[in-house]
Amino acid sequence: MTQTKQSPVNPGRFIDLVAGEIQLRSKRALIELFIEENLPKLKPNENVIKAFENYWTANKKEAFSKLCAEENLSPQELEKILNHYTFANRMPRDQEIVDTLNFKPRILERKPIIERVADKIESFIDTFVEGMGGSV
Repeated sequence: MTQTKQSPVNPGRFIDLVAGEIQLRSKRALIELFIEENLPKLKPNENVIKAFENYWTANKKEAFSKLCAEENLSPQELEKILNHYTFANRMPRDQEIVDTLNFKPRILERKPIIERVADKIESFIDTFVEGMGGSV
């Protein structure tokens, strides 16, 4: 009777898989960080999926808070936009973005602020919402 030896997990293989998937490219840095920092610490009987979900949720909350702080956005209004995107699969309109701001931009500042915030919201959606399932 021969015993088969389990080969260790090859993180490089996972990273190569992520790099090849278009939908996962915006998530690559976070996935790589999880693999490098968390995978080696997991015990053999620990649930990798649950550990990744906890890691992902913590990073999503941190990114959400950072976006609100950097752009002076109302967390409640931003959450409405993200929930609406999840339901309708539509990026926010300009006025919806303005409604998330905790200040009223001057006319000349309005367009660049809306564009910048829209780009950051889209980046957040690409990273944390698209292809990941679950709620915002």
